[in-house]
Amino acid sequence: MLTQQKAFKDLSFGKGRENIPNVAFRLMAFIMRMMDVFGNHSDRNFKTLGLKLGQTVVDYGCGPARYILNASKTVGMQGRVYAVDIHPLAIEQVKRKIKKYNLRNIEPILAKGYSCSVPQQSVDVVYALDMFHMISNPTVLLTEFARMVKTDGLVIIEDGHQSRSETKSKIEASSLFVIAEENKYHVVCRLRQ
Repeated sequence: MLTQQKAFKDLSFGKGRENIPNVAFRLMAFIMRMMDVFGNHSDRNFKTLGLKLGQTVVDYGCGPARYILNASKTVGMQGRVYAVDIHPLAIEQVKRKIKKYNLRNIEPILAKGYSCSVPQQSVDVVYALDMFHMISNPTVLLTEFARMVKTDGLVIIEDGHQSRSETKSKIEASSLFVIAEENKYHVVCRLRQ
């Protein structure tokens, strides 16, 4: 089976490719769906986030809505999930899942650039999975994360298709966050005090 990393490289994804063409988005969504069908990838990946009942979370760069159902169930009706993406097809996918599973705690948001309408300092956790490597201006994106997250909140960033050292370098260059924890899946950040 084609690996996600190889498929994305073949599509020429990489830095500065935030807004991919529709055909590339559909192909990415298909590949991710196959990874989940044959390898349960999104369930395994989601469990590493440590979300809790009642939290308000942002799935930033939600793509084909792989984590929406799990996030909705985990935070429960006391919580809220903002599904944010720059791509209109991603928002359509989120809306389809909302309807299919009757998810009442999900709000899809189409980002403009890196900005979105999530209220300031309202979020317990922002997670950005398999997308940070595609960002042209990581400091601007991290500034948006800092705007959304509560003072005691967390930002969880998966390396994606870049080295851990590159991920950390981008986070440190922003001067907005300190790295509170690392594991093999992602980097957990807190606002710099």
